[in-house]
Amino acid sequence: MKLPELSATAAPQFTDVASCKAWLENLPLANVATAQQEMLGELEVLNRFPTTAANRLGVMETLREAVHFVQIEQAKRFMNRPLPMGQVEAASFADTIELWEQMRLGYLRCLDLAQGGDAAMRAQAGLIAQRLLAYAGLKMFHYYRAYREVPPTEWRSLHEAYALAERLGVSEEPVKDFLNRDVHDSSPRIAYARAVLMGMASPNELTQRQLTFLAFLLERWGSKLEVSTGPVAEGEGLPPLIADLAGERCPRRAQPGDPAPAEPRYLDTRKLAKSLRNRVGLLRKGESPAKLALGEDCVQPSCEQMLVFLFRQWCQARSARSAERRGSSNAAQICTDFETIHHQVSGGGGPVRRQVEQTELTQQQRQELETLGHIRTAQEPEEQRGPSELEDWKIVDDSPQGLRIVRPAGTGAKRYTHGQLVAVRAGGGKGFILGQVRWLMGAANGELHAGLRLMPGIPAAITVRPRGLNEKDVRPIAVLALGALPAARLPATLVLPLGAFKPKRMFELSGDKPSNVHLTELVERGIDFERVAYEPD
Repeated sequence: MKLPELSATAAPQFTDVASCKAWLENLPLANVATAQQEMLGELEVLNRFPTTAANRLGVMETLREAVHFVQIEQAKRFMNRPLPMGQVEAASFADTIELWEQMRLGYLRCLDLAQGGDAAMRAQAGLIAQRLLAYAGLKMFHYYRAYREVPPTEWRSLHEAYALAERLGVSEEPVKDFLNRDVHDSSPRIAYARAVLMGMASPNELTQRQLTFLAFLLERWGSKLEVSTGPVAEGEGLPPLIADLAGERCPRRAQPGDPAPAEPRYLDTRKLAKSLRNRVGLLRKGESPAKLALGEDCVQPSCEQMLVFLFRQWCQARSARSAERRGSSNAAQICTDFETIHHQVSGGGGPVRRQVEQTELTQQQRQELETLGHIRTAQEPEEQRGPSELEDWKIVDDSPQGLRIVRPAGTGAKRYTHGQLVAVRAGGGKGFILGQVRWLMGAANGELHAGLRLMPGIPAAITVRPRGLNEKDVRPIAVLALGALPAARLPATLVLPLGAFKPKRMFELSGDKPSNVHLTELVERGIDFERVAYEPD
């Protein structure tokens, strides 16, 4: 863990607690971008400024609350955005990560002095180690917030900080952290456990709401992950969960062929497993999430589904896939946008014509429909969209249920988001299959990685005409029909634009032999589609 060189020429605007408080009073917190830049600049100078260890620690503690406020506000500029990031989003992300890093370095210098024999710092070693590990975890958490790849060096920093806390004998020392939302009791081991459990939870698969819920849980449950130097018998034939404090990756359960860890620590998830099992059981009996200390915002059935997901990530061995994935080097073409997908699946050539919306048209849309024959979109101000909507990706591995794909840096400009509907044509084939974006990750080298869950059935592009007393003037809707798979006992379904599903809604399906159907249930919903089951009238 490297520290910046101290310099006699470094001159921060604050050099002690009193001057730091005075500086913060004049910081423009109403303008978080400016405040972040000023904080970042001063911390970079402070971390090179020679001062006493006690003075440095006092300044770092004084800065914490304002730094957290600014960081949380700035994160809103890049979280919950499609990938890859835009230029402004990327700049906000980079500054946020760097400010967390400067906070980490400030506490690292304090802990380095404690290790070097400074008596004042030795007495504060537990608090400093907890802060150091907390900031390492916060830095990683904001990589997850942005769905960016966590560099291996961040894992090394986290593991090395915990190893240092152990060497100083303070890994279990109780510490108060009043910047936690509710639970203020912490320790270096708890801060380390929170970062580890967050990384093990497949955060690139989670929505922003789920990430917030997970952070809420880990504030309470981080203490439930025990760390020991010897193997732990978790039972049920579980392979050991191992962290290598000399390594550069997230801890995971041992797998055949894994290299021997240089500095292993064994993580015990039994207390976590008990909490998760108990709460899932009570939720299934009808207990409310709030009464189970899962928060007022947690609702069923998503709460139970999230807890089951976390149990699998933390407390179970990786199960064999029902259909094992195999490596692939095939190219794939991807398209998004419901109308573009409908156009491509139909096999149509030429420009994509925008389907008429069900809602009442604006005056501008009526004019566009009369003059152009279709309605322009925000991405199509002057010209029609066409086959250029297809993007080239590479298939990393595949199975009948899913694909892992990557778009090389500089080969596409479209942005993607979780839950999005896509159509994939693999290996130069003629037909498309439908999928949903399950996870996303932007790599440091500019590549965009994605996991797709494929929908069962072969898609066909059709139109449906709503039927009923209140839908006489509703225009036809472009939909995608997925055929039944009798061998797998999967019925036929329809993929509709978002908002089109209503229970028992009646449609007339187009085709050689038009038929009347009514919708029965919502099978799944994404950010831009609904897949529904139906029955003939």
